[in-house]
Amino acid sequence: MKKIFSLFIIISFISLSVFAQEERKVLTHHMTPDEKANRHLIGKDFVETDPPVGEVRNIAEWEQMEGVLIAYNYGFGIPYTLIAEMSQDCIVTTIVYSASEESTVRGYYTSNGVNLENCNFIHAPIETYWVRDYSPWYVAVDNSEVSVINFPYNRPQYPNVNDIPIRMSEFLEVPLYGMNVIHTGGNYMCDGYGQAASTTLTIEENQDDLTQAEIEQKMLEYLGIETYHLLEDPMGAYIEHIDCWGKFIDVDKVLITEVPDYHVNYENYEAIAAYFSETDCSYGYPYQVYRVFSLGNDQYTGDQNPYTNSLILNNKVFVPQTNSQWDDEALNVYQQAMPGYEIIGIEAGYNSWINTDALHCRTHGIADREMLYINHIPISGTIDSEPGYTVEANIYSYAGNSLEEGSPVLNYSIDGLFYEEIEMALSSKSNTYTVTIPEQAEDTEILYYINAEDTEGKIAYHPYIGESDPHIFTAGATIPVNIFQEKEKAENFNIYPNPSTGNFFVWVNLNDAETVNIKISTITGKIIFNEQYEMNSGGDLQNINIIGVAAGIYNLEMKTNKTIQTKKLIIK
Repeated sequence: MKKIFSLFIIISFISLSVFAQEERKVLTHHMTPDEKANRHLIGKDFVETDPPVGEVRNIAEWEQMEGVLIAYNYGFGIPYTLIAEMSQDCIVTTIVYSASEESTVRGYYTSNGVNLENCNFIHAPIETYWVRDYSPWYVAVDNSEVSVINFPYNRPQYPNVNDIPIRMSEFLEVPLYGMNVIHTGGNYMCDGYGQAASTTLTIEENQDDLTQAEIEQKMLEYLGIETYHLLEDPMGAYIEHIDCWGKFIDVDKVLITEVPDYHVNYENYEAIAAYFSETDCSYGYPYQVYRVFSLGNDQYTGDQNPYTNSLILNNKVFVPQTNSQWDDEALNVYQQAMPGYEIIGIEAGYNSWINTDALHCRTHGIADREMLYINHIPISGTIDSEPGYTVEANIYSYAGNSLEEGSPVLNYSIDGLFYEEIEMALSSKSNTYTVTIPEQAEDTEILYYINAEDTEGKIAYHPYIGESDPHIFTAGATIPVNIFQEKEKAENFNIYPNPSTGNFFVWVNLNDAETVNIKISTITGKIIFNEQYEMNSGGDLQNINIIGVAAGIYNLEMKTNKTIQTKKLIIK
């Protein structure tokens, strides 16, 4: 009897599995006529929530990711070589249909060198492996809590994948917000500082319910997007996704496809490149526009190379390769545009890359819920000294950790020779740190980057890749100042310079003190003069000689057995 019962269970399980597989849909990337006829169903049952309360910041692709999301649907859309590479550095989260399918996928992973210790799984019914399009967008609310933004996926016959953002919020145990703007992840990119871009497909798909102004207002409320670039699609393809031809690769850099001048859409691509080259990024100056060459005319078969359809995952960039003569050139463009990153070409294997569906479409980074985040608008252009150059940054631990002692620091280099480190000081404003780079000679090129570390070992840089691609500005004219300028009042001593001799006459009212110590140090704390004198009450101390000190800003300290007083000393 037990054997019969066991056999019944096995048969039932197989039957249910077959039934589930038969019911499971596999749809195409190209919208079918049936789907087009049912566009009115998109978002029909979508539940919109109130937007987040507080400051909202949409997290960019190149920021710290704790993992990457992929999906298995009768196979993967990406090769195992990519999955194995990603699993070496972060968590690979795989959406599978069931527990039995997870077991199958684990077997595939073991056979193909995937690090299973860095893998986890979500069981959910899905119709496609295009996780970029339907998975959530991530925001930080009040720079403390990573949250998920859900939206109605713009495909009417994908009911299961439309709920993946909800499943992700449960899986990650983070808040969920529903924004009722029909959209798709492949048609969206953001810079982490309040700018984003999509094609005008977003306007077209929401025109029955939302005006462009209403779309932009929702993007502001739910994602913190203050400037939303809505651009005509230069490719002219059926899909109108921005990742088919463009990509933000940093706050101030954008990659745009370049096609031959005989290409039917050549003028369209050039117009897009010109638009960004004339548009200010969030740092306040025009975007640096990089071009990646793509050969071919056929917008449907994939003859055009999908090099912008890449994935940035922490300090690696995965670029689709098509066995074209232009593959190496594409990798070189990425290396020039993103120095310091490891640029890795990925061949599709049995999963072909095409110009409207490649690597970026089939992967999606998962924002680090415990990231250490540096917010900073860099100094740029030619800057006059005031004196020196004040750098300010806001630093947040999303995990609520304290910063390590001595952190953050600013590293600066003069004309790229070597870097000097200066500790940044916490200002009166919460989470705000400042430091002053010393005044430099006119036309000097100054390179710098910021790095911070929290008590749990999280490390952050600004810019993200740090020393390999630092912020750069040029020293302008020095604002005229006296050779000595009093910045802090000190009642009991004064200093009178004699520039012709390099000597400094110091008058001291000792107030019955027996000794006085005069110390001069750089703003970084390096002592260049430190002498102690025996004095009589009411006596004067004269002719302190500090010959050979370079131009710059210094701290002068007078210490007696009763008082310590300081001044700022500027030597030009």
